[in-house]
Amino acid sequence: MKSWKKRLFAAVYAGMMMMWAAGNAFAAETRIEIKQIALTISSNIEAGDDTSDVGVTAASGANYWVEDVVVKNDAGGWVNGDKPQVEITLEAFTDYYFGSIGKSKVKLYGDKATYMTSSRKNDKSTLILTVQLNALKGGLELESAAWESESSPVATWDAIAGAQKYEVRLFRGEQAAGSVVSTSKDYYDFRKNITKPGDYFFRVRAVSNDSKGEWIDSDSISVDEDMVEDFKGSKIDAEEDEEPGASGGSRDTSGSNISNTSDNRPSSVSGQGTWKSDSNGWWYEYPGGSYPVSQWLQINNLWYCFDGSGYMRTGWIMGSDGKWYYCDTREGAGQGVMLTNTITPDGYQVDANGARIQ
Repeated sequence: MKSWKKRLFAAVYAGMMMMWAAGNAFAAETRIEIKQIALTISSNIEAGDDTSDVGVTAASGANYWVEDVVVKNDAGGWVNGDKPQVEITLEAFTDYYFGSIGKSKVKLYGDKATYMTSSRKNDKSTLILTVQLNALKGGLELESAAWESESSPVATWDAIAGAQKYEVRLFRGEQAAGSVVSTSKDYYDFRKNITKPGDYFFRVRAVSNDSKGEWIDSDSISVDEDMVEDFKGSKIDAEEDEEPGASGGSRDTSGSNISNTSDNRPSSVSGQGTWKSDSNGWWYEYPGGSYPVSQWLQINNLWYCFDGSGYMRTGWIMGSDGKWYYCDTREGAGQGVMLTNTITPDGYQVDANGARIQ
């Protein structure tokens, strides 16, 4: 074939392809673009349930319908703090298609939900939308609380899934025998607090980051002089060369207003004391036997916080300045250390002073 014929053939072929592409583009443009989505979410999921009942309806007059609703992270039981993720499949009516849909183009009504992702399928006639419901609340009610035995200072209760910690308080008769203390365990040893004969009971409740259960009371135990002496002599100390976190013991995250600014923190120490622990957690003991209480203390250039019983605290703690500070909950030598210039394990940023950046 002569070269001019080849060029003519190529030109004709290119022209035909352009016409075909233009025809296809023209055909696609005959459909009407759906530019926004409006849905109403109705969830019956509650903490403590094992069902995943979520309803989704399209706005009146919408040019699409809800084809399917699936809860993606159903693990067979919901606990306090869980955030259900819901995948919603939408189908466009005939002669309509979904445009590029992002967070700003999705309106969600009814039960609180947050846009996560979206994708289009089937020539843009199908939209897969994923939203996340707010954290579940509730399911923090304890069923029972009891002493380990009639002669034991150890308070016990049933652990609850979804509880970040438990708040517990000791009473002698009808009078409180100390402040509210916190633990991540399902027991608390009150041997340091039972210093006089009498009838003792304790009060306990489960707590999460944003909700609290109801207080429940234990039965009473009668403590005489001999039992008081036994409790004094049965304290279990950690080995003096152990570091914080070696045997666990997460402390108070209740957010009490302990002073937490550089102007009113106590003087630092250079490690002349000793870290010790018992079944309730860790404390820092000075050479003379005393220990820091209800305060912050800088030990070897690291900040720690101690509760009203002298135990090391972990988790989020509110300072007297109204700001939140985070002391590491992770087991190991760094447990209890206030974090600075980093991201906390639960996803918040803290500045050079340790204050949470909102």
